[in-house]
Order: sequence, then structure tokens, then C-alpha cells
Amino acid sequence: MLAIIVINLPLAMSCSSSPVSYHRLEPKHAAIYRVVRLCALSASPAQFSSTFEREITFDAQTWTNRLSNVDAATFIASKHDIEYLEEYAAKQVDEWAGWNEPSQFVMEGREVDGLVTCLRSFEDPKDAFLVSFWVNPGVRRRGIGTRLVEEAIGWARGHDLDGQPFTRVVLDVLKDNVAARSVYERCGFEEQGDSPEDAKEARYNCIF
Repeated sequence: MLAIIVINLPLAMSCSSSPVSYHRLEPKHAAIYRVVRLCALSASPAQFSSTFEREITFDAQTWTNRLSNVDAATFIASKHDIEYLEEYAAKQVDEWAGWNEPSQFVMEGREVDGLVTCLRSFEDPKDAFLVSFWVNPGVRRRGIGTRLVEEAIGWARGHDLDGQPFTRVVLDVLKDNVAARSVYERCGFEEQGDSPEDAKEARYNCIF
């Protein structure tokens, strides 16, 4: 059975020539978000501070709550429009709910190519914090990551809730994640030294 929103779709069905679209997820997209996030945690666990084992236990309301935060925005990249993904998710949500192994999320499909979230920082309310940046390994080095980061920056630049606009976007990245650091630098981020949270990570910011 074909499983959507995962990895390695056969070439005949890969839609490799289709343009990539970028969508901001809404609370009604919680099922899509769950599968993409768990796919990312399965495919690239070293990139995240959280784990598949932790987030597979989240209930449906937790995923909806994440997308309901008015001080946050989550974007995905996909070759399909959001209506297609909504329709497919509606058909598959019961099956997805029964999955509990990483291998079930990293199977056959490339319908979502990347993910990123930007939210108000807990350290300083004037900062937006960029987290959960991930690009499907099968489609890296095609500009998808750069565009996702640009979408997040664009949202942060225009966000002004209750007269509290952001003045910069901040992020932490593992020092040995050369590919991600290159994407951030192309998008205007500058390294600020070690992350105050973890010496293995570098702190970057992009000032508006």
C-alpha cells in the first residue's frame, strides 16, 4: 500500500518534475503535521533535540495545539497543493494513528519535502526562534531548505501580535551540520558563537 508523506517513492510516481509549493499549516492540518514531523524524527534523528519515542505518544490535541499557537508558524514544502494533502490525510488518518514504529514513517513517498517552524522565543519576546528545520534527504541541495527558511523569516518579519514585533530571528544548529549552516548563512544569518543551551551547537541570528 502506498504511504504518503514519507520517503523514496518509485520513480514512475515521484512527480520529480513537479514544482514545489510552500504551505503554512493550520490547526486543521494536525494529522499532516504529525506524520511529517514523525517522518523527520525517524529519518534524521540527530537533527532534533526531541525524539520519535517521545512524540509518538502525543495525542491528537497536542498536534492541534502546536498549530494553534498565534505566535508561531509552521511551513511545509510539497509537490502537491494543500487541498490534496488534506484529502489524503482524511483517508489515512485512522491508519496513521495505528503506526508506532519509525520504519512505518520512513517508507515510500516524497509528498512532503521539508518542514520548518518559527515561534516567539522564550528567552526574549522580541526574538523569533527558528526550530524543526528539516529537508527530506532525497531532495536536498535543490533550494528547498533555503526557501523554507525564507518563508519563516518572512513570517517573522511581518508578525506583530499586540504591538510586539520581532526584531530578529535566532536559531541554534549543531556545529557539524555544515549543510544546514550553509543554508542559514545564505538566508542572511550570522554566527554569534556558542549556543547558551549546548556547546555542541552554534547560535545564529538574522537581524531585520
